[in-house]
Amino acid sequence: MHVSRWAFAAMGFSLLLTTASPAMAASPSFSCATPSGAAEEAVCKDDTLAALDRETARLYRLASSTRGLGAKEKKELVAYQRGWIKGRNDCWKAADANACIRDSYMVRIGELRTRFAAARSQDKQGVSHGPASVRCPDGMDIKATFVNVEPPLALLALPDSSSLVLTIARSASGARYTATTPQGDALFWQKGPEAFVQIPGGKEQTCSVADLR
Repeated sequence: MHVSRWAFAAMGFSLLLTTASPAMAASPSFSCATPSGAAEEAVCKDDTLAALDRETARLYRLASSTRGLGAKEKKELVAYQRGWIKGRNDCWKAADANACIRDSYMVRIGELRTRFAAARSQDKQGVSHGPASVRCPDGMDIKATFVNVEPPLALLALPDSSSLVLTIARSASGARYTATTPQGDALFWQKGPEAFVQIPGGKEQTCSVADLR
């Protein structure tokens, strides 16, 4: 049986709950002496957001260095990144600005890792892993990305282009991530090559987990 390497990565993240991580001491990729707005001010005050910012910047640099990336594709990448930054900065309008900023970073990390193989080429230097391909009996195909900040997070990119950000929870075995949304609870609990998955409003399923090809 093929076991996804993300199975081991995810389980490793759960062990790191009690282990100090260098990422937690990280400052953001931009200067906190001159933040460009309320969102960047929030990032400068929060170690988790700062670590997510540095990881996003690292992945963007790797994506930009993709061999064979044409002028048009690079222009699109730059434009999309600028648009994403504008969206992140608009999080000051949200009821929970920090959660909005966190989710914005998580989605961008997942996008960069999914679209650009170069962004997955130097994982030992970063804190993100994946995406893994999660296939469920009802035909749902989810992309799961894991980010080792404090607390460790998981992004589930759903087939309808929506996404869920889950936080690691205590578990006797495996790596268990949970979230509570207005639509209901979400669960991603990985044990080896399988994961128990529940999308808000849906039933719990046993899904297979494999490397993204």
